[in-house]
Amino acid sequence: MTWSDWFRFGVALAVVIVAMLAARWTADFLFRKESPDRLAVNIEGFEGPLVNRAELQRSWPAGLNDLSERARFRAYMRNVSTFSPPAPATVSSTQAPVSEPDFATLLGNADIASGERRTIICTACHTFDNGGRDGVGPNLWSVVGRDVAARATYDYSGALSDEPGIWTVEKLDAYIENPRNAIPGNKMAFSGIRRARDRAEIIAYLRMQGSADIPLPAPATTGGGDSPQGAGDL
Repeated sequence: MTWSDWFRFGVALAVVIVAMLAARWTADFLFRKESPDRLAVNIEGFEGPLVNRAELQRSWPAGLNDLSERARFRAYMRNVSTFSPPAPATVSSTQAPVSEPDFATLLGNADIASGERRTIICTACHTFDNGGRDGVGPNLWSVVGRDVAARATYDYSGALSDEPGIWTVEKLDAYIENPRNAIPGNKMAFSGIRRARDRAEIIAYLRMQGSADIPLPAPATTGGGDSPQGAGDL
């Protein structure tokens, strides 16, 4: 090849490279997706397990080595795509706030089918069928009314192993609301469900899974409030 051939080849190669870079820039400009400034997940109204994606991203891949963290992330991703935030309530400035019924009343009127749907956030760690296997968490068949840490096939945390008593509906309510506060030191990686009505539906469903003979608490004779606080690892 002569020098003129090499020159023409160099020019052609430069043109191709410039064209490729221009095409890539154009594609990025037309189809790019803006990343949110804050990657930490905290969606108002979403009762599923909250996963700090920014923290996982910084520690990748070590951040997902723990089974409970992987379970929380799967449960979050399974539910958040179908989550629709509730419509904001319109309350007149002169309208008195409506007090929440007591927990026993919520439980007695709970929608069991809705409770079953809500337990989808639990299925990453638990099974509910009779004779079901333990997973990241223990099987929950007949959990209402059974001794805490009763399953011999499951390796409970020390906090749950040392917890006395049985899983009453009140203890379950307190534990599902805030596991870390209810029994400090337990290993359940779940932030809890704050809405009392949602917890009542879940517990009503759990009661029907092998514990239907456990009597429900009597509703309070005077109004309101939320569930009583108690201690209680599923």
